[in-house]
Amino acid sequence: MNHAINRREFLKLGASAAVLPGFVTPKGGSSRDIPSWAQNEIDVAVNRFERWKGDDEVVAFVFLTDVHSCLESMPQSPDFSDSRFHALFAQVAADQARCDFIVDGGDHDYERGQQSDEALQKRMAITESIYSGCMSRPVLFCLGNHDHGAARKGAIGRPISSAMFGERFNGLAVRHGHRIMFGENRSWGYYDISKKKFRAIFVNTSDDGYFGFSTSQLEFLAKSLASLPEGWVVALFGHYCVLNEIGHWKQYETDCATRKQEFISILKSFVGRRPNDLVGYFCGDSHFDNEQEWEGINWTISQGYGGIDRANLPWGARRTEFSRKENMLFELVAVKPVIGEFKIFRVGAGGASRDRMCCFHNKFA
Repeated sequence: MNHAINRREFLKLGASAAVLPGFVTPKGGSSRDIPSWAQNEIDVAVNRFERWKGDDEVVAFVFLTDVHSCLESMPQSPDFSDSRFHALFAQVAADQARCDFIVDGGDHDYERGQQSDEALQKRMAITESIYSGCMSRPVLFCLGNHDHGAARKGAIGRPISSAMFGERFNGLAVRHGHRIMFGENRSWGYYDISKKKFRAIFVNTSDDGYFGFSTSQLEFLAKSLASLPEGWVVALFGHYCVLNEIGHWKQYETDCATRKQEFISILKSFVGRRPNDLVGYFCGDSHFDNEQEWEGINWTISQGYGGIDRANLPWGARRTEFSRKENMLFELVAVKPVIGEFKIFRVGAGGASRDRMCCFHNKFA
């Protein structure tokens, strides 16, 4: 079956995107007309970020995850009650904070609604259109378990392969001139910020099995860590929280991630050699906030936009209820590589009460 969206439909979507707020128009102009409540939430978070940053050099990024959008066609103007358009807010925040990159943590929910492969492709085209007009900095996309189509009712196999996802979304940054190193396909790789001595590795946590890693991806991860230049630090990004102890829902306590232990062993081995150089692993999927320092590794979960019954929350998890029509919910993160600490600033729901700070220089090393 042909999975490519009809070219005429795709161009129509692209034309709609060109006049949406936050997108560069064909004439090179741009617009940042977003709701006043959204601009206020961004301003408040960026102000906290700037005060903490001070005069220190930082690596800054926005982490947006689990939008779980119900959008199935491109409207004539942005529908900010649909969380997929909150990617526009993330782009505005990244501009104001002068971020180095953006991470989309996955689960746009392409398998929602209509079950046809054509519908999947149309929903992917919407995401591509929303992001494609703002690539002055790279956006690193992590494949979510609700992005590849395997959870669709009656689905056999995956309508969206890892390679297809990677080419379509992480290929955006490449097509806009950013240099990203990839593995076997573009659903995993890394982005270097040489002047700040920082490497951002993004992984595909549904590469083998519903959750899990292929051997080729793990080999790439090990080599990417081994080749990290001296004096650099590295952060990892994925969708699923591999440390299941803090990320599971109570009804799903059994962890079935393929080659989970091999993944963790690679990180532990790196920390054993270079205890001050792993910032942490940032992820979503769980639909709540949680974090833990374990075996010298900072594991950090961001809630995003997905839902969960509070009875399923594990120990230590925090959940912020909010309306997508009146709030956004993503993270603005600042890393101070020389000092060895980072701080997560909540943009939107929860505000400063959901900010978090961690250290990654191992004081026992």
